[in-house]
Amino acid sequence: MIGFNLQKTRRYFTEVLAVQFPQREAEQLMRILLEDLFGVDWNQQLMNPDLRIDEHQHYQLSEAVKRLLWGEPVQYVTGMARFNDLLLKVSPAVLIPRSETEELVQKICTSSLPCHSPAAHVIPAEASVVAGNLWAAKHKEESMEGVTKKFRIWDIGTGSGCIAIALAKQFPYAEVIAFDVSEEVLQIAKENAESNGANVTFVQDDVLNPTSDYFNQPVDMVVSNPPYVCDSERAAMEANVLDWEPEKALFVPDDDPLRFYRQILALAKKQLNPDGQVWFEINEQMGEEMVSLCHEIGFSNAEVLLDFAERPRFCRVFL
Repeated sequence: MIGFNLQKTRRYFTEVLAVQFPQREAEQLMRILLEDLFGVDWNQQLMNPDLRIDEHQHYQLSEAVKRLLWGEPVQYVTGMARFNDLLLKVSPAVLIPRSETEELVQKICTSSLPCHSPAAHVIPAEASVVAGNLWAAKHKEESMEGVTKKFRIWDIGTGSGCIAIALAKQFPYAEVIAFDVSEEVLQIAKENAESNGANVTFVQDDVLNPTSDYFNQPVDMVVSNPPYVCDSERAAMEANVLDWEPEKALFVPDDDPLRFYRQILALAKKQLNPDGQVWFEINEQMGEEMVSLCHEIGFSNAEVLLDFAERPRFCRVFL
């Protein structure tokens, strides 16, 4: 068969990547390229040593490797990112979904009933994952009884739509409304919802200056991973993030780093149902400030949750 032997091609381009990346990372990058560009998974490569690619595919692979060597994230090279069990379209217009955000969704989906203690808590990662999903199950039962009480979720600053789509798949009985300021970003999120079979309503609005009537309706869960990296933290960030990912989805001014959280909490305070919850991904340096802000706005219950790296990464808020 005419073409290029895939195993030999993979080894060659892995060696090229290994000049700039650690060997294990170079191998992982090649596995991602072959799977996302050509649909050839690792098992296929191992089981079929005579597998070949054509000249056009070889050219695609060569160009993709060049882009990686220039520092472009592999998700932008392939145009795809994985998030839990979802395959999402991404471009430099949207933030690449992170493992921490996957963990946020996992925590929401395994949340127990609120303890309603007024004290602030810092909860270890393993203790925050409670089997049973009692709180969500309670709302599911209420929602399935009829249309009188619709379980409603807001995802504010949806980006690729990863949070909204994951929650819509997990809670198919819920009305999920996802907001973003950018029309381009929302188009990508809509495509992701369609390709993953998720029912999500997308709304273009600026949460800092909200105009949508949806913000005047009762809500049961508010979720957000807003910009939270301070401008002064830029120097500590990787070049492939700074050079490629959208600044407006990452950075906030040093003199007002909680601006998005303050506005979202103010909206939630007006519209959150009595047993509703607010979930945030947060800057690991801002845990205490987040709890103080929650109390200031009128939420007596705020928990800072640790991620699996033992960093204060999430905040759960309720009345």
